[in-house]
Amino acid sequence: MNAACVAALLAGSVVLPAAVAAPTALAAETCRSAIPTYVHDTSTGSEGVLRKYLDWDPLTGNAAGSLLDTGVSAPLDRHSRYFTSGNGIIYVITPEGALQLYRDETATGGDLLTFVRDMERDWSAYSRVWSSGNRIYTLGEDGVTVYLVALSGTVLTKLRTVPSTDPAVQAMAQADDVWAAGGITYTLKRGVADQQGDVKAWPYSDTLGTTAPFSSEGSTTVIRGIGTKTRSGWSPGPGTIYTLGDTPDYTGIARSYTGSQEMSLANEEVAAGLYGDVQADLSSCLASPSSDDKPEADAVPPETETPPLAVTDETADPAPQDPTEFSGKFVLGDGTPAAGLPVDVEATDVTSESEDEVAPVILGSTVTAADGTWSLPLPQSLPAEVQQAAAANGGAINATASVDGQTASGQIMLGTDAVSAAPASASSAVRALVSTAAEDTAEPSKLRPMTDDMLQETPEPTEAQTAQSWGSKNEAVSVDTLGDQPLPEYQSDTGALPQDDPYVIDGVDTKSMVVTPMDGGCDKASEKVISKNIYYTAVGEGHAYWDAKASVDYDSKLSSSVEVAVKTGTKWTIEGSVTLGSSMSATTGYTNKGPYFAKQWKVPIEYKKTKEKWVCNYGRTVMYRYKIKAGKYKVPSGGAVGKYGKDVSSKDGMTPYKNSPKSHRAYVEAGTYFQISKNRSIKWSGAVSAYGVKLGGSTQYDKDHRQRITAGNSKKYRHDIWGKNDRVSGKPGVFYSF
Repeated sequence: MNAACVAALLAGSVVLPAAVAAPTALAAETCRSAIPTYVHDTSTGSEGVLRKYLDWDPLTGNAAGSLLDTGVSAPLDRHSRYFTSGNGIIYVITPEGALQLYRDETATGGDLLTFVRDMERDWSAYSRVWSSGNRIYTLGEDGVTVYLVALSGTVLTKLRTVPSTDPAVQAMAQADDVWAAGGITYTLKRGVADQQGDVKAWPYSDTLGTTAPFSSEGSTTVIRGIGTKTRSGWSPGPGTIYTLGDTPDYTGIARSYTGSQEMSLANEEVAAGLYGDVQADLSSCLASPSSDDKPEADAVPPETETPPLAVTDETADPAPQDPTEFSGKFVLGDGTPAAGLPVDVEATDVTSESEDEVAPVILGSTVTAADGTWSLPLPQSLPAEVQQAAAANGGAINATASVDGQTASGQIMLGTDAVSAAPASASSAVRALVSTAAEDTAEPSKLRPMTDDMLQETPEPTEAQTAQSWGSKNEAVSVDTLGDQPLPEYQSDTGALPQDDPYVIDGVDTKSMVVTPMDGGCDKASEKVISKNIYYTAVGEGHAYWDAKASVDYDSKLSSSVEVAVKTGTKWTIEGSVTLGSSMSATTGYTNKGPYFAKQWKVPIEYKKTKEKWVCNYGRTVMYRYKIKAGKYKVPSGGAVGKYGKDVSSKDGMTPYKNSPKSHRAYVEAGTYFQISKNRSIKWSGAVSAYGVKLGGSTQYDKDHRQRITAGNSKKYRHDIWGKNDRVSGKPGVFYSF
């Protein structure tokens, strides 16, 4: 398909012909291999937005691809409804029931929703509206009313009303979703309990009886086995159907089916993150693009200079600075330094291994400087249990720094920070892992007020309660919505994000109060593991657009850091991270996935929740604090050694490339590969949800932990890539593909 045709199809801006005789064709339309597809996103927190995707290979149902996010959107009230009628025509039914005509004119520089006219009709009485192109069907109390579309959608002529007693109309009224393509109306009925649902086809013809234009032979079942959570469907044209599910594991994931009679599954995950009503710019004839064609390639503005060839850096990593000391910074709630406060540092991989109540293993003590910073060298002689724990963790030593003090009013303030170090004798890989992990946790840790909730042990929430947390609900979303943005400062493990200010105690704001050492101080008396669970955690990410394949390697050992969560009062906060370097005894990842593939990779890691008992004021005050910490690689019984994570395909393609810094761009020569095998990955803010709390994580790249792209053999266009944080030969963190 030539570039002009692709651009025209992207916008769907061809003028709609006047009334035609047959409802199954749009004036001998050319078969199309790029169908604009729209999603009315009404997800939580959205006021309503219409997003535009591109169905690049509709004939095969994108059997080897996916729906492509164009990055184009327009506001559309969440209470409005809409439907398409082909050739860029979009009708909107406002919350008041008014029918409005719009056109997608993005290919010519216009808006996604370019207003054309008010249709001067009240369609509020119609519970459902769908279109097959030049026919519009409306479902009301009287039945299905059919309209003829003419004059580029500006004229609608009522043809007939099929009575509500008609078997086809009854099926459409009872269906979970209804849509049409090529003169055929489809009904989707989701499964119930142990009974599967289906999709049925109801042919329509103007030559049939005036009151019974749907086939007298009834419907044909075209898809069987529809699950209980599949809620809707759509078609770009004859022979292809997409269904959309909303189960916890497949939120917003679409499947495709193709065939002329009973259809077969073409792609079990053709898109992810589709939240809302989906409609396609209908075509009467579908096609597949040439393997050399690149979606939206001609929409990229001319470049003044060609990006450089991407060359994999095979040089050895520079020797890392010996991370032979623990260090950090404590601040007050308002960010000012917490100076002159005592800091105790304890080994965490020792105490947290025990399910008995055990005393902490203190590695040393120090005092915060005037700027709130502190440091503590590794002891020259480590306790035997610490040496053993370090050996099991690849040589890295994880610890927790704790600080306490009180305000002039006697309010106890507490701070904690998870830190790591490695002896000079550790391998260079482990020293690099520890050194760069510190970059992810460079933010200072805050002192937080002790609350009355900490004076007693907290009952463990049930699984049902944990499932309602913000972290758990985000984990259920199939696309990565967090990227590397900072997590909320406070989280709840049983509900929405907390909104109250925890620094306000009895009506007094404590965040700016001066904190001084407390007479008697606070000492951790014991710690006990109260729960162990395995959670799959994001440790890698690959991208492959167009004629390319993506690979992610995560082998031999853990090479990541994961944040630690601490519960002070009723709220969980992120307080530092642990370095994970234990042996995996497994080869994981994915190889040569694509084209149009972009997913994170996750491995199973055991997490532990511990209860800490603290004694303050010479034993006069006893309080409890809880902690969630990642540990070793552990495959659950019968579980996978690794599995796909969230979809990140929205990072690829023309729009992200166009918006990327030019200095970050490069290209991969046809038939060759490029990989990152050194420096640090990006930080995945939503790497895992453990016990209902969201934790971030990152990976240290090396020969066993890599992101790779292999370019295909097509030379019609460049295989473009770009780094997120830097040029691809620098410290990009991750690279994307176009």
